[in-house]
Formats: sequence, structure tokens, C-alpha cells
Amino acid sequence: MAPLRDIAVILLALEAMLLMLVPAAVIGVCWYGVRWLRRKLPPLFAQARKILALVRLYVERTGAAIAAPLITIYAVAAQIRATWTSLIGLVREEN
Repeated sequence: MAPLRDIAVILLALEAMLLMLVPAAVIGVCWYGVRWLRRKLPPLFAQARKILALVRLYVERTGAAIAAPLITIYAVAAQIRATWTSLIGLVREEN
């Protein structure tokens, strides 16, 4: 009976070791994966930041080019309206 008990203890220890290797391997792969990503991603983020800054510049220029005439038209219209209102006010005061 003693040899069977020893074999059972050895098999139990071997099974526990093998079951511990799976999470340890997953943790190790994750660890090395994170280290690899931390090395590879910053240059990609820098490149993405440059591209997004360029896109932002073009969007701002395009928006300014589209909005500038509208802003000018509304400003001139407001000036004309203010001048017209003040002239009408002067004419009404004279009467």
C-alpha cells in the first residue's frame, strides 16, 4: 500500500505543478507582451500625433476659409443695420 500512496503523492504534486504552469505561462506571455507593446507603441503614437496635428491644421484652415466670408458678410450687414437704425433715429428726432 505504501508504494501506491507514494505514487499518488507524486502524481498529485506533478498535477499541481502542471496546473500552476498554465497560469504562470499566461502571466509570462502577458508580461512580455506588455513590454513589447511599451517599446513599439510610443513611436506609433508620436507618428499618429503628427498626423492628427496636420489634420487639425487643415481642418482649421478650411474652416477659417469657409467661415471668414460668412463672418465678414454678417459683420457688414450688422454695420449697415446699425447705421440704418441710427439714421432712422435721427430722421425721427428731426420730425
